[in-house]
Amino acid sequence: MSVSGLGVVPDVVALTAWVARTWWGPWRAVLSSASAPRVRQRIVHSRIGEIKPDASDVVAMATYRLMEHGGGLLTVPPTQSALNVVNALAVRAPVLVVCPTQRMASMGAAALRRKGFSTAVVPDEWDNALGGVDVVIGARSAVFAPCPRLSAIVVIDEHDESLIDERSPTWDATSVARKRAQQAGVPVIATSSVPSAESIAGFSDMTDDVEVDSGWPRISIANLDDIPVGHSLLSSEMMQSISHKGSTTICVLNTKGKARLIVCKSCKAVQRCKGCEALLTQDSLGQLLCERCSEERGGVCVECGRSAFTVPRGGVSMLRSQLQVSSANPIIEITADSEDKWTKGNVFIGTEAVLYRVAFADCIVFADIDRDLGAPRLSAPREVLALVARACRTVGATGHVVIQTRQPDHPLMKALGSANVSESLRQWSETDLDQRRALM
Repeated sequence: MSVSGLGVVPDVVALTAWVARTWWGPWRAVLSSASAPRVRQRIVHSRIGEIKPDASDVVAMATYRLMEHGGGLLTVPPTQSALNVVNALAVRAPVLVVCPTQRMASMGAAALRRKGFSTAVVPDEWDNALGGVDVVIGARSAVFAPCPRLSAIVVIDEHDESLIDERSPTWDATSVARKRAQQAGVPVIATSSVPSAESIAGFSDMTDDVEVDSGWPRISIANLDDIPVGHSLLSSEMMQSISHKGSTTICVLNTKGKARLIVCKSCKAVQRCKGCEALLTQDSLGQLLCERCSEERGGVCVECGRSAFTVPRGGVSMLRSQLQVSSANPIIEITADSEDKWTKGNVFIGTEAVLYRVAFADCIVFADIDRDLGAPRLSAPREVLALVARACRTVGATGHVVIQTRQPDHPLMKALGSANVSESLRQWSETDLDQRRALM
């Protein structure tokens, strides 16, 4: 008889059944996600010496404060590492860590091993996890992984959509982690630079913030309407970012799907819904529609009443050709076929996926954030905020993030461009939650 895998860990069988019932999906699919992929030889990275917690680390101190109240939601600004939460907990007892991507999990495990912790990256090191290590870490399905003597569960970047399974049942790792922690009688800590509305409501008063002076890098809001050439994306801020020889710059431009940006030829106003601020679209008769509110807005400009519109075009490839003329550094367009072999001193251009491909940059420019900010989804502003937070983490405390928009007075843009980003975002988030509650 051959054995292809170890199956599901017994203490999570009830958890998988709960997931199937809660999200109305086949139990078999959940069991598949929770099963060991194959039998492997157990090779454990042993702990090196005694590891002492860093009492001066602000993230560790916030973690311990939250643990005193049984865990909860911890806001960690982009310039601070959420991995310090794991460090603070793993010095005491084994911890299970769930990350948005496998790449993040592998990099996190490597960093933890350098500090002296033993780790198991699941699913590849499932046997190591079963044998017992300091930290069991992996992507979404790691929430079902074995972790003997489990003391706490940490969900990193709980706002990331990668933590939601797109297959049926469409469970999310944060909710499952909370249920597993409840069943095991251990605390759970969910970390995020920009907490999701669901977690803010779910954790309620079980929240804490990591307070630092430089939690966010420098963020500049560039008004595209100030560019003298109509519908151009080449602002002075963008041109400055690519002109420094030897510096690494990332330009992000999302152009997938149908173009939604409609601009009045007369007053240059972007056509957006007066009720919900979503970008308007046009039907075959030229009528403006709000897909979020499901209402017609007529066939004339919402600002000046004229009826002539234009749709600004030009995607990643066109932007690349325009920048090539002015850049002091090589221009590299990142596509799905591009190999992840980068060197510093380049200008990388692509859709938001480029933020997951290039590990470091001195400056990141969002060439036209309006295409994302005005998407006909209530969650669009928070999705934009998640992208900006990822960019801020990539550039670090000394980096620079440029956001180009035709609506610099948008509440989110004003918050990101303020002197105290953390406090401004807290206020913006409260307003956003109030609007959501009003629509329920």
